[in-house]
Amino acid sequence: MMLVQMHGEPGSGKTTLARALAPRIPAIHVDKDVVMTGIMKARIPREVAGPASYETIWDLARSFLGQGYSVIVDSPAYWPIIEERGQGLAREVGVEYFLIETRCADNAEIERRLSTRDALPTNPRRRQDWLAAPGTREPSRQRLTLDTLQPVDALVETALDYLRVGTRA
Repeated sequence: MMLVQMHGEPGSGKTTLARALAPRIPAIHVDKDVVMTGIMKARIPREVAGPASYETIWDLARSFLGQGYSVIVDSPAYWPIIEERGQGLAREVGVEYFLIETRCADNAEIERRLSTRDALPTNPRRRQDWLAAPGTREPSRQRLTLDTLQPVDALVETALDYLRVGTRA
């Protein structure tokens, strides 16, 4: 069992990769935007729904891990507390923790993805400078970084190789 945390800016391919990777691990994919959208549908304001969605995804991940399932947590993970919570949860339940970052080297491609995807209400439609937001930073942990201009099948195979090597280390 393992906890895999996705990292990367919106439009970089986190969710696409997480959805393709989950059945291959196998793992349950927990998408922060799906959770946050559900919370906002209950008329909870966005500024409360964001933190509430993270609390919910950690509780869901803990529950799924406790039931014997691996979990992929899908969120941008630019705030240090997100990485810390993921690592802490993995330690708490005794599973391995992995961080996978998605990047897209083509800014125009990110803009295209954001403007044309079937977006949830919480998904941005335009590119933002996430590292300019107060309190954000790149994760400190070693991680696999993937360029999502490559085909998804190739990205999944590279991610699986990374996870296999980690579980033997």
